[in-house]
Amino acid sequence: MSTRSCRTKQNPRELLEQMLERTSLTTRRIAHVNVQDVGGAAYTRAHEAWRRDKEESIRKAVQETEERAARILRETLEKAMKKAADDKRDALEEARLEAEATAERVRSSRDQMESERFAKLTWAFKKEKEEALRKQWEECEKMRMKAVEDAIAETTRQLRKQFLVAKEFAVARALKIARFHFSYRLKKAIEATKEECNRLAAEEAAKAAKLHREETMRLNKIIHENERELRDEMQARNWVQTDFQDIQNDYRRFLDYTDGKYHSDYMLRLRKHGMKFDTNFDPIDEDAWVDIFPLPTYLHRYTRRSMVTPHDVTKDMNFAPPKTDQRTTKD
Repeated sequence: MSTRSCRTKQNPRELLEQMLERTSLTTRRIAHVNVQDVGGAAYTRAHEAWRRDKEESIRKAVQETEERAARILRETLEKAMKKAADDKRDALEEARLEAEATAERVRSSRDQMESERFAKLTWAFKKEKEEALRKQWEECEKMRMKAVEDAIAETTRQLRKQFLVAKEFAVARALKIARFHFSYRLKKAIEATKEECNRLAAEEAAKAAKLHREETMRLNKIIHENERELRDEMQARNWVQTDFQDIQNDYRRFLDYTDGKYHSDYMLRLRKHGMKFDTNFDPIDEDAWVDIFPLPTYLHRYTRRSMVTPHDVTKDMNFAPPKTDQRTTKD
């Protein structure tokens, strides 16, 4: 049997009484000072062994807590980084596919200026979205790391306080009871620390996901609004072009009905609204053709918000003079 196990099971006072009872009469005549020295040495050894055991327990508890916190932190960081990478890849892929589809739909109907403007806007929105996501992710990482460090520091401080209090009261108690209470408190503190770390990590992850979702919705709303404005502009352009061509046709009919000498095809060249006339389109001499512009009284129907009706009432108008009987005219 080792000396350490004997000291942990008996009280120092009881140990001294047993030592005195087992000695002979000659030994009992020893001076009182020697008895105090023997008892003091035994008590000192027992106290030193108890102190070493307690310091070893504290060191192991702190080491286990740090290892567990580091492992939880590493796992949480890996999951968060993986989720953020997946979300970023999906968002970028979705934005890329949507931009390509939009460009494919409007490429056939827009000119070079609209194409360059839309490409610049798309590029700016993508860069802004990527920059916002990157900054948000860095901020979330900083907040999470600070929360974990604060939780570890607070837990260490509380454990140290508990250990100091237990040390003051453990002098008057048995070592077995002190160990039992110490193990129980240590277990509860570790469980509380684990629950607090998990709760903080879950809250930070939920905040990061909410911010990411709100930022994504905001950028998608901006893109949809730009697409809607582009569609409105294209629709207004088509209506204006149609009405402009109808006005040109009406003017041609007007000339056909009012002038019997020349046909309007030899006097006019139709052109598209807002574009320079192509000389290769019509072989007539340049001095003979005339450009037709929309009448001022007709422009009041168009506004900035495309308040245009697709039906033009001037198509049904007849500018020809009333027909007369040729025989009556000859007479």
